[in-house]
Amino acid sequence: MLDLKKIYDKLPLPKSNNINSFSAITIKGFDNHRIAKDSNDNPSLLIFISEDNQDFFVANQNLFNIQITHNVKCEIEAENKIIHNNFSVASYIGQSESVKDIFLKTCQVLISSLGQNPTNKKIKKTVDKFIELFKSFNEPPKKSIQGLWCELFLINLSDNPEKLIIGWHSIPEEKFDFSFEKLQIEVKSSTGKSRTHHFSSGQLNPIKNTDIIITSVLVNSSPSGMGIIDLIRKIERKLETFPKQKEKLHLLVYSTIGTDIERVNDIKFNYDFSKQSLRFYKSEEIPQIEFNNIPKEVSNVKFESNLLNSKHLETDIDSILNIYLADVKK
Repeated sequence: MLDLKKIYDKLPLPKSNNINSFSAITIKGFDNHRIAKDSNDNPSLLIFISEDNQDFFVANQNLFNIQITHNVKCEIEAENKIIHNNFSVASYIGQSESVKDIFLKTCQVLISSLGQNPTNKKIKKTVDKFIELFKSFNEPPKKSIQGLWCELFLINLSDNPEKLIIGWHSIPEEKFDFSFEKLQIEVKSSTGKSRTHHFSSGQLNPIKNTDIIITSVLVNSSPSGMGIIDLIRKIERKLETFPKQKEKLHLLVYSTIGTDIERVNDIKFNYDFSKQSLRFYKSEEIPQIEFNNIPKEVSNVKFESNLLNSKHLETDIDSILNIYLADVKK
């Protein structure tokens, strides 16, 4: 498995202090591109620009500690040789070691969709993803770490995580966490032993020809437990042949975390406790305010329900997917 962090850490600093001088090494499987280190120990992704594509008139950018320059003639130091070539350069120039690690991980994920000989359009699309992701690190979290952990927990439990990720929300504000043609899945979590969850009326209102499954997970904080980064690593190992889902996993998780990025490794939960607590419910089994009882003039109704007396399904996530997604094999 490609690990650009390990490769980057072994790179020496370049001997030249020139702004466009790098110590660099080709990326295995994508030999036109390089992972690089500048004289300030900043990581960079050097994206090869072919001679046919050097009429590349796209503005350089310097936003959110990401610096993007296009069609730069770079001096590359590698194995006691110096070569010169043209690249688009995406660099992280901030001081946070944890964010630097995420930058290298993002390079690792995006290189697959970039390919060996990307068009200028694809290069621009890729660097835009860098900008959008790192912009989110300056914004409030879109979801609690606990809520995000439980969604990743469910994905990791599945033998078909690639199928779940396809249906995973694109933005955390969507009504349901996972949406398929005839199935909606909402993940709820509580701390301790009380299975009391927050709902909106829209999450439990019947939808024609669609079943709504509520997943209930109890969590217990544990310093020796599993964190979000641990779950990402476990899921990624199952996605080696699914680069698009791997990219979605990476970008969605980190863009959701926002300013919580610096403490994401500090919050961990007992995985086995949550696994034993996992329950699935049909939405009609959840105590709720019936849609017909809500005046037309009233909207955005939210409430808490205790599932203590609700009948749960004797099933697991893959059995549920098998029912609704014909092409999923357990």
